[in-house]
Amino acid sequence: MATDYRPHHIAFTVRDLEASKSFYGYFGFRLVAEWSAQDTSLTISHLRRDNGFVLEFFHYAANAEQQQPTFTVGNNLPEIGVKHLGFSVENLAATREEILAAGIGEVTEITRGRTLVDYFFVRDPDGMYVEVVNDARDLDELRPLLLSDATD
Repeated sequence: MATDYRPHHIAFTVRDLEASKSFYGYFGFRLVAEWSAQDTSLTISHLRRDNGFVLEFFHYAANAEQQQPTFTVGNNLPEIGVKHLGFSVENLAATREEILAAGIGEVTEITRGRTLVDYFFVRDPDGMYVEVVNDARDLDELRPLLLSDATD
């Protein structure tokens, strides 16, 4: 492959722009660009981490009064579509305790997933689950880790 594809951004539509900026600010995202319609019907915000990764928020004023969506853990995984944003950390238990102490959102217990990644979720202001993982697997594309429920 000649082209080098690097992650750039993920986009969310949010109800409360300031609450979302604050929540994702906890994870190191800072406002770097914002566009607003003259009638304030739409604001598009770009928040970026030091590593260059961008969150793009679409805030439609009409959504401010909408009820918070109801998601299952992971954001309705059986349904087709983008599901969640994940952050990798070295010390999962300590990070979970820090997030609990910060009180930024509802936090699940630490779980080992079917693909052998340890994780927990924290809910953002719109009820979407953000995953925090510790991936200690030694993966190799020449020898993929192939798992099934038969190996449980």
